[in-house]
Amino acid sequence: MVIILAAATIIACTAPKVHDGDTLRCGDERVRLFGVDAPEVRRGAQPAQPFAYEARDELIRVTRGRVGCRFVERDRYGRFVGRCWSEATPDVNAALIRSGFATEYRRYAKGRYADDEAKARADRRGRWR
Repeated sequence: MVIILAAATIIACTAPKVHDGDTLRCGDERVRLFGVDAPEVRRGAQPAQPFAYEARDELIRVTRGRVGCRFVERDRYGRFVGRCWSEATPDVNAALIRSGFATEYRRYAKGRYADDEAKARADRRGRWR
């Protein structure tokens, strides 16, 4: 089930489909996680980047059940870019970065998740092991 609340610019769904560590699908809407950069599972004919499957699996883990995303903008591919929450965590974007399998996309986040990334590095989580 997908619910889009236009006035609040929120999309919500149950059991989203996860594409890779920074992209999921709620119904017909592709959602790119704001400020998150995760390795690509597939890039054309190229093999998966290191830690791509771990990042994808972590996003699956933190988005089990209901997920909601607040709209930030549309990217150049027309995807809904949002800050998300789930039954597992109040901030899916930060949780993914704290796992160490994704990094802050500094160009857009401008330091919003810098502390989360620093914590993952200091704790030697994910790709920082």
